[in-house]
Amino acid sequence: MELEQIKKHLRVIDDFEDDTILMCLEWSEEKVKDAITNEPSLHIEIFNNNTHYQRAVILLVSHYFNNRLPLSDKNYHNLTFGFRDALSHLQANFLTYKKELETEVDAYDSFN
Repeated sequence: MELEQIKKHLRVIDDFEDDTILMCLEWSEEKVKDAITNEPSLHIEIFNNNTHYQRAVILLVSHYFNNRLPLSDKNYHNLTFGFRDALSHLQANFLTYKKELETEVDAYDSFN
């Protein structure tokens, strides 16, 4: 995902915290991928251009970024619903993707 896209969502207009945002982005991408599969590097194409993946990552980046200090004056109860919703859709996408892969392997095996 692009830094500028994340910064738009966070409403950050300067570049003073780009390193922090990028660190939160890396954590979030790993966390979302690990929540879907134990082998994200083998299934990288399911995450490319997937709106549910992007939404989950943006929500998690926002949560990490806004809660990076030990104290916060904001209440973030809605993160759980939005994040879980995005993850459940991504999990459904992944199950469909895995089923299609298995069908392709079965079709290949039947020809050999």
